[in-house]
Amino acid sequence: MDARTEFWAMPRRFPPDFGGYRFLGKAVNEVGKAKFGPDWTGLEGTPPRLLMPQPVLGGIPFDGLAKPHERLAIDLLLQKHRPDFGRPIPERRAFGPVVAPFTSEQWDEGIRLAMESDERSLAIRRRFAAVVNSLIECLREGRMKSALRPKRGGDYSVFLPAAMWNAENLSDRFSLCQMNPRKPFDYGIAGDDYQLIFVDIEGLEVLLSSVSPSAGPAIPAWRKIIELKKNDPTLTKPKLAEHFGKMGKREFDRHWEKAREQYPLLQKAGRPSRQSDSD
Repeated sequence: MDARTEFWAMPRRFPPDFGGYRFLGKAVNEVGKAKFGPDWTGLEGTPPRLLMPQPVLGGIPFDGLAKPHERLAIDLLLQKHRPDFGRPIPERRAFGPVVAPFTSEQWDEGIRLAMESDERSLAIRRRFAAVVNSLIECLREGRMKSALRPKRGGDYSVFLPAAMWNAENLSDRFSLCQMNPRKPFDYGIAGDDYQLIFVDIEGLEVLLSSVSPSAGPAIPAWRKIIELKKNDPTLTKPKLAEHFGKMGKREFDRHWEKAREQYPLLQKAGRPSRQSDSD
């Protein structure tokens, strides 16, 4: 198992939240679930692609023109999905497995199965790319902040400038969610100088609330604060904040100030007077 596959296959190993930061790998999966619901598997970072044919005669090579790894992929598909063909197990040799010849029927069926697998893999990759693009856009525009942390642990760096996310191809940063602060735009994925990427939870929560496919035209938080206060005038600011458990303090404070502008009774710490209640 290569490093990238192992990384995305074991999210339980991702670093924990600390000090208002969340590891980028966790953020990817959270945005993916919010954006695609149950279709998000968590393995989108490394979907298997079983066949990568060269552009020969329309894009699909004949058995004799296929590369060894393509022939092996076809053989494995047939053994899994078409045992009725009775294909022998590839013979293991010093230079790799030797696949038995295919009949025309077997090869055509194998290509069909491979194309179906590739289509599923492509859909998974598109989901991953959509999530990555959402995160990059948010970071580039400054709506979410990022910082680095040494792989062995310790304090976070200062927030990275938004310009650190202003580049055309940043997909390598999402292979292992690491970055080299000395060479931030290099095409590497790991090394001694690389550090783990974290994002601020407050900005992430705002993004999550905006990408959920089931969110629909959500009621603004400040308006919900007003409605809660009207329904229960005894609610104080701390009690109201409890209704927005996933929202960061600074974000809640912004909505609180907006709500106070629209509904002055929120300036009261507790239950308003009878006279104010009747206004």
